[in-house]
Amino acid sequence: MNNLKDRFLQISYVMLTLIWLAIAAGFIGYGFGFYANFDIQGFLADRAGNLLLYGIGALAALTGLYFFRKLVVSYRLLLTFVHESELGDIHISHNAVKELTSEILKKSFNLSSFRTTLSQATDGVHIEVRAKVGSNSDIGELGEEVQEVLRQEIHEKTGLTVGRVDFYTRGVEGSKEEVASRPEDEELEEIKLEGDNDEN
Repeated sequence: MNNLKDRFLQISYVMLTLIWLAIAAGFIGYGFGFYANFDIQGFLADRAGNLLLYGIGALAALTGLYFFRKLVVSYRLLLTFVHESELGDIHISHNAVKELTSEILKKSFNLSSFRTTLSQATDGVHIEVRAKVGSNSDIGELGEEVQEVLRQEIHEKTGLTVGRVDFYTRGVEGSKEEVASRPEDEELEEIKLEGDNDEN
């Protein structure tokens, strides 16, 4: 079945190529005066001319849709992380890794207010975590634990290599009374703890 489909696509590509080359040759030839005696306006006003215009329009529309589909496919590939195995490539969606990261942060560290950003790099997935931490937390120790746990668990559950984890504190969550008494527009100092590229 696949062989028939591939053969049909090959024939379609050849036919479309020949048609477009013929159309291009006709227009270029007419532009250079090779068909000076040909009444192109009269031809286009005729039934055959109308059919030719409709055909060119349909081919142009199909070509545009084909490249639009290619664009959509390439865009989806940009939103996936690829794990290479012996049997082929495994594509894992950006959202799936992002949701997994959020679940780990919630269950392992009880973080309730955070934002994550993921990106693909040559050394693996880069993860950026911006979170509010408890007032009694050791931020340095917490950041290192987040780095280690994310790198280990994401690799175990997806096979992806996590090359870097950056941890930022967006602020400190105190008791409810402290949060209520704090002005909403108060600027909180952001503390950044950058990950490394060491392999586990």
